[in-house]
Amino acid sequence: MAADLPSRQYVAPVAVPPAFTWTGFYVGANAGYVWSENRSRYSYALTNPADFADFNALALVPQSLGRNGNGFVGGGQIGYNYQIDRFVLGAEADIQYLDGRQQSSWSRTLSDAVGTATVTTTARSSIDWLGTVRARAGYAFDRTLVYATGGLAYGRTKDASSIIPTGSDDDGPFQGLWTGRKAGTRAGWTLGGGVEYAITDNLTLKGEYLYYDLGRTKYVLSGFSTDPDDEFLGATVRRKTSGSIVRAGLNWKFSTF
Repeated sequence: MAADLPSRQYVAPVAVPPAFTWTGFYVGANAGYVWSENRSRYSYALTNPADFADFNALALVPQSLGRNGNGFVGGGQIGYNYQIDRFVLGAEADIQYLDGRQQSSWSRTLSDAVGTATVTTTARSSIDWLGTVRARAGYAFDRTLVYATGGLAYGRTKDASSIIPTGSDDDGPFQGLWTGRKAGTRAGWTLGGGVEYAITDNLTLKGEYLYYDLGRTKYVLSGFSTDPDDEFLGATVRRKTSGSIVRAGLNWKFSTF
């Protein structure tokens, strides 16, 4: 009877892998595409303001100049996520190089019985680099995270304009040059969203869209003309700096803290 008793053997429990969590610090790199459509608006000054109606009717200078800037964007990021059930809260900071230089020109020629005048107006702008400090809030579907993000944006911008008149009238040939520029670091805001997927417990891949707005800048065009009858005194230029970024990135997530 003892020989027929069932044997008792120890069976080890099956190991259950820990559930994936988004909690932890991460660092990464990204690259993508930036595009923007910006417009410089001009407010002109004349010796006699009463002549503005005739000045505007000649249309030798634009009221505004618009231009597009498209190019490469790339950089790195660092951040931290904290997961509560399926909700993920976090913060991220990044710094980017942007290749989005912009330039546009306007040229008009006027001829009458007195003489001929050609005026060329040019506007140029660029962003050397762009950084953001953002909050992130999302919802996790296991290894897939859908999130919204927004916060501070800042960057170094350069803006310049020139107005060059040339021609001749009853006083003879004339030419002029009116220029102005402004460069510096500006701050604004950014808003966007993205999707991130955990390829492994440590490596994640993301796609992201950001809209940024660095506000408005203002500078003055000053210069000269050799035409003694020229009433033009220069201009004030106002420009808004904004754009959109679409990028992909890889993050390395460190062990959960």
